[in-house]
Amino acid sequence: MKQDIASDIDDAGSLLKYVQPAHPTTSMLEVFERFIGQENLYAIPVVEGETPIGLINRNKLVELFSKPFTRELYGRKPISDMMDARPIIVPVDESIDDLARIIIDAGMQYMYDGFILTRQSAYVGMGTGHDLLNAITERKQAHLYHLAHYDQLTGLPNRLLLLDRLTHACSQALRREKLVALLFIDLDRFKLVNDTHGHVVGDLLLKEIAGRLQACLRRNDTIGRLGGDEFTVILEDIPCVGVATRVAEKILQSLSQAMKIERHELFVSASIGIAIFPFGDDTGETLIKKADAAMYSAKQRGRNCVQFFSWEMSAAVFERQRIENSLRYALERDEFVIHYQPLVELGTGAVVGLEALLRWSHPEMGLVSPDVFIPVAEECGLIHEIGAQVLRIACRQNRVWQEAGLPPVKIAVNLSACQMAPGLPALVQSVLDQTGLEPRYLELELTENILLENVEESIAILHQLSDMGVKASIDDFGTGYSSLSYLQRLPISTLKIDRSFLKVIQSPEDDPTIVATIIAMAHSMKLDVIAEGLETRYQLELLQSHDCDYAQGYYFSRPCPADAVADLLRNRYVIAGNALRLERG
Repeated sequence: MKQDIASDIDDAGSLLKYVQPAHPTTSMLEVFERFIGQENLYAIPVVEGETPIGLINRNKLVELFSKPFTRELYGRKPISDMMDARPIIVPVDESIDDLARIIIDAGMQYMYDGFILTRQSAYVGMGTGHDLLNAITERKQAHLYHLAHYDQLTGLPNRLLLLDRLTHACSQALRREKLVALLFIDLDRFKLVNDTHGHVVGDLLLKEIAGRLQACLRRNDTIGRLGGDEFTVILEDIPCVGVATRVAEKILQSLSQAMKIERHELFVSASIGIAIFPFGDDTGETLIKKADAAMYSAKQRGRNCVQFFSWEMSAAVFERQRIENSLRYALERDEFVIHYQPLVELGTGAVVGLEALLRWSHPEMGLVSPDVFIPVAEECGLIHEIGAQVLRIACRQNRVWQEAGLPPVKIAVNLSACQMAPGLPALVQSVLDQTGLEPRYLELELTENILLENVEESIAILHQLSDMGVKASIDDFGTGYSSLSYLQRLPISTLKIDRSFLKVIQSPEDDPTIVATIIAMAHSMKLDVIAEGLETRYQLELLQSHDCDYAQGYYFSRPCPADAVADLLRNRYVIAGNALRLERG
């Protein structure tokens, strides 16, 4: 794998230069003449046997011999009479940082004199303050380069270096008549790992993933991290598009294997978008945007797959970015509203509950469907703030209705997969405390797929909520990986039959077996059943014949704003002939 390895000078041994030492009995004149003959010699060590005992400073000796009669007076005297008997002596493996501190503490004159280097206390050479400064400067520059060009967590090239590599790869490809493939890799639901296990585990997981990605690539390929859970791979000099496909599939296979991080066994998947150069007038930036667009297309296809860029994707990405940007202002501008759909007890026709349904009233786009903006909110991390706001508004509104003297009913709030984390019980308790709503009047709706993200953790969270008195139900039952074994372990009170099962039952000719079976199974487990999507009189009679407990759908009422709910709570639904009407309860 390509890596730019900085020249990193770690110890004093890198500054080692051998200087012929003087013996303590060497005459001052002899040492003086050595200085005169070697202009770049700043100091000479004095060594007895192999042990350094002193240092002769060039300036000091030259200044002495510049005076009259010095040769006659001092020339024959041993150099030991003039040497500095307290030189800086350090092992060759002393760190550069420690060496710098030693010199600063001893006095800056030693920057000029230099220092003696030893190995096992025996003289091996010298170093100079000048070389030390160069080494410190070089290392600082290397460190700054690394900070500017590499990701600090994984050590991989960052966006700046990646763009440089990509530009170079593209220019090379044109000359060699080869292709370059850029893979944009985004981990699926990675935020859930941080929310569930914490950022320390999340960071360790990213480092493990970086290692696995490197193992899938050739030596001359480049892998980089753009930030968060986004990685990129540059495949240089490839002969055909099929090479990129094979590498992407190899990456998906590698990531699908369990990753052991601390005490956790984690499974991740990724969505991969691929853009090819030179299919178009591309720069490095536009190639990244194309691969990014292809990656989002892969997510829309269900994640854990590979998608090549096509021009149709650009418009889709532009729209997604528009939605994400608008979402960031929607909370501040109170653009989110909640409508409420009644839950009707089929035996009495009474409205016994309300489902809080989020709506986004965008000033330009109008009403934006939750199917459009919720996935975007999940991916960009806004779903937690949005979800908490929905929970607060719904609970506060339910309390307002109760204080107005209306019959108390439970309010059902849908949860996103990202919200199913250890902090959920604390959030719910905080909202209940703030709004004054009793826990028995709140129900949280979760899909099967949310619960199956981490079954054991989901069970623990639901038990905490149940201990608080908050009920939970499984929404869209039958569309996920239904399993009686985990259903029996979950502290849930209700199953909601997905609307798709009722939609196909319009007349006696249509087979109601699946609906009937789900109702019977739920009742055998002492669970209530809610049928979603009730639209016709025939569907109502079918549900009643199979003892379904509750239903909601357009047959009773479309979702309505809070100020229209009062009449629904005061009355009950009565079927008269083929008509349905509200009568005072």
